[in-house]
Amino acid sequence: MECEAGPHQRDLQQLRLAVPVGLEAGLYRIVCEAKSEAGERRILTQAIWGVDRPLLQSGERLTCGRDYFYRGGKPVPIVGMTYMTSDVARKFLHLPNVQRWDVDMAEMKRAGINLIRTGIWTGYRMIMFADGHAAEDVMRAIDAFILTAKRHEIEVTFTFFSFAPEAWEGVNPYLDPRSVEAQKRFIASIVTRHKGTTNVHWDLINEPSLFDPKHIFEGPVSVGDRFERKAWAEWPHARYNGDIGLLQERWNMTPDELPTFEAAKAPSPDDKLFNSVLQPKKWGPWLDFTLFSMDMHNRWASELIGTIRRSDPDQLVTVGQDEGICSQRPSPSFYGPAVDYTTVHSWWQNDHLAWDGIFTKTPDKPNLIQETGIMHVQRADGIAKRTEEELRNILERKYAYAFSTGGAGAVQWIWNINYFMDNANESNIGALRADGTQKPEADVSYDFGRFMAEAAELFGDRRLEDIAVVFPYSNDFSSRKFAYEATTRAMRTLTFGMNVHPRGIGEYQLEDLKRYPAKLIIVPSAHNFDDDAFEQLIALAKEGSTVLWTGPLRTDAYWGDAGQRLKQEIGETVNGNIVREEMLMLAEGSYPVSFGERKINTLAVDRSPDRPEGALAPVTVSLGAGQFIWCPLPVELNERWEPIQALYKEAIQAAGAEQELEWLKGAGLPGVYGRKLTFNEGSLYIFVSEYGASAELEVRDPVTGTAYAFTLERERTVMFTTDGDGRVRTVYRPEEVSIQAVRR
Repeated sequence: MECEAGPHQRDLQQLRLAVPVGLEAGLYRIVCEAKSEAGERRILTQAIWGVDRPLLQSGERLTCGRDYFYRGGKPVPIVGMTYMTSDVARKFLHLPNVQRWDVDMAEMKRAGINLIRTGIWTGYRMIMFADGHAAEDVMRAIDAFILTAKRHEIEVTFTFFSFAPEAWEGVNPYLDPRSVEAQKRFIASIVTRHKGTTNVHWDLINEPSLFDPKHIFEGPVSVGDRFERKAWAEWPHARYNGDIGLLQERWNMTPDELPTFEAAKAPSPDDKLFNSVLQPKKWGPWLDFTLFSMDMHNRWASELIGTIRRSDPDQLVTVGQDEGICSQRPSPSFYGPAVDYTTVHSWWQNDHLAWDGIFTKTPDKPNLIQETGIMHVQRADGIAKRTEEELRNILERKYAYAFSTGGAGAVQWIWNINYFMDNANESNIGALRADGTQKPEADVSYDFGRFMAEAAELFGDRRLEDIAVVFPYSNDFSSRKFAYEATTRAMRTLTFGMNVHPRGIGEYQLEDLKRYPAKLIIVPSAHNFDDDAFEQLIALAKEGSTVLWTGPLRTDAYWGDAGQRLKQEIGETVNGNIVREEMLMLAEGSYPVSFGERKINTLAVDRSPDRPEGALAPVTVSLGAGQFIWCPLPVELNERWEPIQALYKEAIQAAGAEQELEWLKGAGLPGVYGRKLTFNEGSLYIFVSEYGASAELEVRDPVTGTAYAFTLERERTVMFTTDGDGRVRTVYRPEEVSIQAVRR
């Protein structure tokens, strides 16, 4: 076939070629060779699928256990990749190239990647311009994508929305029935085509924020529409059992200010910061409005999940959330019951990667580090600050922390960099450069893919940690937020300073500790805390746990007085201000506790009225089979690590928590992280360096008596597995890492 081109024919010409082939199930490749009179040749490749339902429905589905995924009863540790193709990036469903997908997925399969995360990040109206009328060409592109992944035995997580769901003429994307019903039809147009497909599951939304789509990543922001106002009036009415007086008390409002539940206004984002005293502000509504947003997110998610379940009740569903646990956005602790597994996207918190995984892991469901990578940072002259090898090292430790915190795996963002975006950050992130060559960070997928495939059978029935740290949501949802600093400091002290590895639990989810008891429960510098949650702590102590509480004891969730807490056991206390330098008395000696910067403006302490000044010591109260240790000082918010570590050491000894490893060499090195995860058939050892030099380490397993010696390179990771007798079975990067095992 010939066509004219040149200066006299500059417009696009559409050529249609009829191919007399009857399509059957399977993949068909298309190669087009274009030649010009000048001798230029171009080879264009494409592929199409004849739909293959038997292929899609063959094999076993991915299922969820408590900590890990399984297929056919066998553990599947996830080594994943986000993928949207290099040629058109996020437009890959509108401009599909199945041949390119097939080539890329073949290479990902070779790397050991067993899950691809993909989906729709933009252009929802191009897929369903009018409610209920999805574009068939895009539907077929999605079918072809899932078929191509199935051909390579790769699981697909398909994401429907990003940041905020499309409203489709509605006024509130989460609460307007017109919007939600349109979203359900949008989702149904995709999922009903894959009833019985065994290699796909669904992600409702990437990194959601409620409610206003114009204010993403800002925590809950009111739209103020009639559906939100109605739901917001009904929610506190149910929470307070119709007692408007109690609501007035909690919100510190007069009957004139708040005469009815219907008069309750959603708080303004301008009222979040309470440093200014120019205008009086109300702190109470923020806690309730944030809890309300958590419930509304779950209500919305349950509506959409219902649509998916009616199509195929066995396909998994999740929500893809970033590090929103400290940003008042939907948290896994709250949305966990609505989905099959939880997620976190570990981007910015590079100093708190263990914290990222620990506080997004719920007791009953797997937690996947579903999106991770390295943000692009520049020097003052605009040149990249990090080398490609440094980027690889950071990504490697993000993967290592994902597994070390009991996570089910990690998924990198992204296979190909997106060079179409006018964004220096986005156009630098990815395993492959614009020319298709692989960066050093691509090695992480190959190395983890091989190691996890070899070690996969080990992942099952993981022994839970003896220590649980509580995330104080009441404080984090309030106008005076200390929770992030307190919990990150607690985690850094435990995991790096003491080589002790806890699990996380939410303040409003303490009921779960009845099913999965912890020997020690730490509540770090919460300040304000829910009354019911406090009673659950008391009940857990009576059942045998040791509770360590630091900071003020008698402040409820709304910053009101809770003077009856352990009043009989501890006596009267008076709430007051901390001073710049305090002293903590422990069994091993006295420790200075220093509160610098603006801490004396914000932090508080409860003291005995009989001793208004002087050093403070923990108070231990016996409760049933356990005990409650109260340290009056909010030690996690001070600038010295020594008093935190000394206090934790005493509490760990009092609780009888067991030691995972004995450190024979390298225990005191800063920035060296190491732990053992114990399973029925053996153990997984993970060591990560954030230290400025390579280090010789030696640890001993107290169960088998075997000692392991190795070199931990600067900024690198060492991992290996052992059987139940302590014999080394598999080693991560065996060509570069040697593990010397000796019985002692």
